[in-house]
Amino acid sequence: MSPDVPYSACQQDLYYPAKTLDNFPTQRPKSDAELCAWMALLAYCDQSTSFAFDQDKIKNKLVPMGFQVVRFLESPGDPKKGGTHCFVAVHDDSVKENKLAVVVFRGTDKDDPTDLLDDVKVEFADWNGTGRVFDGFKGALAEVQADLLPAIQPIDCKILFTGHSLGAALATLLASLKNPSALYTFGSPRVGNRDFVASLSAVKNFRYVDCCDIVTQLPPPLLGYVHLGDPLYIDRNRKVIPNPSDDYVSADRFRGRLHYLFRYAWRLGAVGFRGLADHAPINYVTAIAAARQ
Repeated sequence: MSPDVPYSACQQDLYYPAKTLDNFPTQRPKSDAELCAWMALLAYCDQSTSFAFDQDKIKNKLVPMGFQVVRFLESPGDPKKGGTHCFVAVHDDSVKENKLAVVVFRGTDKDDPTDLLDDVKVEFADWNGTGRVFDGFKGALAEVQADLLPAIQPIDCKILFTGHSLGAALATLLASLKNPSALYTFGSPRVGNRDFVASLSAVKNFRYVDCCDIVTQLPPPLLGYVHLGDPLYIDRNRKVIPNPSDDYVSADRFRGRLHYLFRYAWRLGAVGFRGLADHAPINYVTAIAAARQ
């Protein structure tokens, strides 16, 4: 690994990504990719007594970057506010070209049984006349879809959809219903079949894959699932490489797993398996931030 690009093997960064936000930027990142990576991490910010958004904390973190949240959306009915979580933030700059809206989905909360249930409904379901998709993801988006689509319909500036993990899958589904200016996903699983992916051919898509991230390898293609677009692969040295060959990825992952085993896996408080550690949102953030420097 490059000593210049931070990497975390810490369990907290994987399981509770927004537990501490001390390093959250105080000004808008220069690249949309880094901005979306930070937004996807921030979406994990919940209350200590429930899965509901910590709305005040999210708002306070976005103010220095010039963003305001115009809508929080959460699954109805669950007393602990489990289920799907999404927010819409807008940067209303006086310069029209700088105006920007971002739709951000939260990924899986490991303590939320409704999220875990969505993640295991692996069978296909018909989707909007454009192929078939993962049934659990379809159901998760449905919990906020009726309120979300009218909320973003009036937005007349550049709009980005983003999310990490389950959130990436939901952002991808939303992109098939309303074409964004760009779709940024981090640690995304496969979402649908070949016909579904073909329906998104007009979507400007940036799909980041962190080395051994196991979630990006699921569901397996033998079940008929296909990824959207070419990957932006973060190799074991934390360098972002556009669409490397399969041979390169296989060799890089093998060396990455060995390195992790000897350097991190045995440490107290570390994730025992690189395939999970690489899924931590902060590892996407740091690699993408370094790539633009």
